[in-house]
Amino acid sequence: MKKHANTALSFIKSHYILFGIGALVVAGIAYSASGGNGIKAELYTVKTADVIQKVIVNGKTKPVDSVELAFEANGTVRSVSVNVGSRVVAGQVLVTLDQSRVYADLLKAQANVASENARLDEIKTGTRPEEIQIAKTEVTNAELLLSDARNNISTKLTDAYSKSDDAVKNIADQFFSNPRSDSPQFNLSTPRAGLKEELNVGRVQMGNLLDVWANVSTDTSAVAVAKAEQNLLAVSSFMDKIAEAINSQTESNNLSQATITSYKTSVATTRSSLNSTLGAIVTAKEKLNAAQSALTVAQNNLSLKENGSTPQAVKAQEAKVLQAIADVEYKKTEIAKMTLRSPQSGIVTIRDVSPGEIVSAGKPVISVISDNNLELESNVSEISIAKVSVGDKVAVSFDAFPGELFSGTVTYIEPAETIIDGVVNYKVTVAFSEKYPQMKSGLTSKLEIITEEKAGVLVVPQYSVITEGEETFVLKQSGEEFVKTKVMLGLKGQDGTVEVLSGLAAGDVINMSVSK
Repeated sequence: MKKHANTALSFIKSHYILFGIGALVVAGIAYSASGGNGIKAELYTVKTADVIQKVIVNGKTKPVDSVELAFEANGTVRSVSVNVGSRVVAGQVLVTLDQSRVYADLLKAQANVASENARLDEIKTGTRPEEIQIAKTEVTNAELLLSDARNNISTKLTDAYSKSDDAVKNIADQFFSNPRSDSPQFNLSTPRAGLKEELNVGRVQMGNLLDVWANVSTDTSAVAVAKAEQNLLAVSSFMDKIAEAINSQTESNNLSQATITSYKTSVATTRSSLNSTLGAIVTAKEKLNAAQSALTVAQNNLSLKENGSTPQAVKAQEAKVLQAIADVEYKKTEIAKMTLRSPQSGIVTIRDVSPGEIVSAGKPVISVISDNNLELESNVSEISIAKVSVGDKVAVSFDAFPGELFSGTVTYIEPAETIIDGVVNYKVTVAFSEKYPQMKSGLTSKLEIITEEKAGVLVVPQYSVITEGEETFVLKQSGEEFVKTKVMLGLKGQDGTVEVLSGLAAGDVINMSVSK
């Protein structure tokens, strides 16, 4: 590395020497002579020399790598281990946030992994005998509850029939003549037309209903229960109409007030009893359904335990274990995000945080630059940028290091323009040919970019050339005269010379006093 750097530096210094030699050649060869017309001529003998083209600009050193670090989440700063100017290495902890809450979550997640793994082992091992015995006991208990529920609803259904029969045959029939015949007659007055006929028809319907119901009153099937509820509603509706008629009665020769009151009381009591019975059946039915469901669940549980774990159950539990492990890894990631580490070795240039502060996600709190890996950045005008290419050698000098010369190479030309004071420029990056320990970030420099060079070509001073339109000429000596001779020019050197491609030969003498 040192050898290559010294070679590059020697290359640049040698060109500075050549520039000096070129200038001496121009000065040494030029001399004064008098032409035939008495005009003093400044002559130059054409010879070969090296031509070097440069672009000279100012630049500034900057770190190759500069990073600003921020947290991904809000939090309270627990510690800061660096200050501005601290030298850090890659991976070094810079700032940490309080991790207590997230760490507690991590412990819970790890405990959940252990729990899910234990459950997986249990499923793979299979059901223990004592667990099967417990499941059998649960089935027995559920069967007993179902039996009790069926006995209960059977009792309620029998009671419903009994109370309905009593309501019709003992309470309602006292107001009818021939109540159990095909033509019963309601004996009391009614408050509205048609009610008496409704009661007569209703009594016949109630007789039929009770006859059929008597045969199935102990059936506890779902159909029988639903039919019992329907029968109760029908009897209640019939008794509602009886109550409508009874409540409209007034004292007369045939009815005393005491009798009317007695009628009203017995009818009201019967109606209330029917409604209570309907509610009891609904409650008993719900208990029966619950008992049937509980027995089904207990039987299924027993079946699962007796048959052992299925492959699907094992896979499902394995998935839960993986999910728990993923949760642990996620919590670890969250904890890692609460620590800022330096991504590179370098120097801390910004520290905008202190312990105890609450920081916001995304806000930079630490900046680190690479301290021993600097580069140069310069702006080249649009006039000169076409001459510059990646790979061009560069001679660099600094006011901070007078008399010293450094070497570099163009490594990057930014494709987009940068406007400076209304002028189009392009950013050019130059890498040093070697590491210079004395170098600092932010130093102003002078860059001499060697854009092109040719060795051993014919050259003349640029001010000896006559330009007419797109053609160029020189005054070449021919005997005692100077003849206007057309020449084709090439590369222009930084020392004031220009390459001659055609029109002259080595040893030709030209008059450089073209403006005199």
